[in-house]
Amino acid sequence: MKKFRRSKLAQVRGVDFALAMLIFIIAFSQVVLVLTNLLIPSLVQMETYSQEQDLSKIYHNIFLTEGSPSNWGNIGTSSLTDFRLGLLEQYNSLDFTKINRLASGITNYWGINYINVKTSYGLINDFAIEISSPIKVSIDVYTAAFGEINLYGSVKEFQTSIEDAKIWAFVIDADGNIASNSTTTQELSGSISFHSSFSTTISDYYTVVVFAEVGIIYQDYTVMRIYRGGGLDYSEISMDYIPFVRENTAVGYSALDISVTRAPLSDVAKAIVVFPFEDSSLSYFSYDLQPTGNVEGEIYLGEQLSLPSDGLAVVVVHERENIEYRAGYMGVPMFLRQSDGGIFGIYSEINQETYISESYMMNLRGLLVRCRIWYW
Repeated sequence: MKKFRRSKLAQVRGVDFALAMLIFIIAFSQVVLVLTNLLIPSLVQMETYSQEQDLSKIYHNIFLTEGSPSNWGNIGTSSLTDFRLGLLEQYNSLDFTKINRLASGITNYWGINYINVKTSYGLINDFAIEISSPIKVSIDVYTAAFGEINLYGSVKEFQTSIEDAKIWAFVIDADGNIASNSTTTQELSGSISFHSSFSTTISDYYTVVVFAEVGIIYQDYTVMRIYRGGGLDYSEISMDYIPFVRENTAVGYSALDISVTRAPLSDVAKAIVVFPFEDSSLSYFSYDLQPTGNVEGEIYLGEQLSLPSDGLAVVVVHERENIEYRAGYMGVPMFLRQSDGGIFGIYSEINQETYISESYMMNLRGLLVRCRIWYW
């Protein structure tokens, strides 16, 4: 009987221990679950906060400082020491010369390397920056035949068409002849758009530049080059090069210096500066560029070319020898967007799941432009 009681007591104690252990495991797992649910979001929030701090710092360094040295925009890349990227000029406005040095496709003498920028700021993560207009002008359809050119396009803010936007259009042929006109966006055939028509000389090549303005603080431009091959039809083609356009700081008025790598084609190159014109008989400036050689290499060079004191402009450089023709352009500024000077950084490798970004409006030549940075 005693043995039976001891056996029953042992069984009871074993069951009690098992129940206690089960309760402990359940309670402990709940504690772990609660801590995990609290801890992981906290870690994520801490990491996100750290990234946001880094993003804010790099945005401030790039867009809200002059960089180092403060006049680096006019110093050749190989001569830059202790370089830090900063796009501000001394008057609390963005510096178009510094922006133009970030455009892809310019010569190594002026080009700024993304890795060097990243290293100079001690960054581990990657970034990309874009500078563009809040509005977008586009040429949606064009026709060209026998010197008659028609442009049909639109001006939009995001996806919304804008009525009464001012439009200035230019057509430049291979001989440097320039035709220009102005109009506005209005309701045409059921949509808000613009139509610019030209009767110009017959040419195998045309460079087309269109500016748009909304209010007095937003402007945008688009550039297109078309070519006629063996037939009558024209098709859009790429530019041959990107000249470098910088502000001439040695004079007391708005002026440009232009340089472009000299190809063995001609001893003559021309630069044409086009811009939105209003209340003025002038709609462009045209200059001969001189072949020369200096620390930049064998180049065509133009100095102290006239430029309006504010607003956007586009500089078209072209050269011709018999049937051979080359042309290129750079904006003032060269917008850092996919359709123009390319986004600076490694935007093509952006991590779409983890990036964070900031976007602000800043002043540039009396206009507002959108400055955006991605960080991941």
